[in-house]
Amino acid sequence: MKGFWLTFTDGSHGYCQGDSEYDAKSIAEHLTKKVVAGGKYKDIEAKPLPYPASPVIWQLEHPVHGRTPNFCYSPEQCAGKGSCPRQPACTE
Repeated sequence: MKGFWLTFTDGSHGYCQGDSEYDAKSIAEHLTKKVVAGGKYKDIEAKPLPYPASPVIWQLEHPVHGRTPNFCYSPEQCAGKGSCPRQPACTE
């Protein structure tokens, strides 16, 4: 399951997990009743995040370990990156 930082057409943002960008967009739109910015699949405004961030729209809850904490403190800057660019990283 991958995590994405989504931008909605009203300018709001949120974190949502899914198997793909399209999956995360579909889940977020269903749960929020908002529209994710962008048109067709390739234009979706969904950028991968290295760690969960607040606000969380939807996140998988592992049956043993629960949910991963919201480690990302600046998702607008981290969106699209494969790891935390901060020194030290947000998880430390």
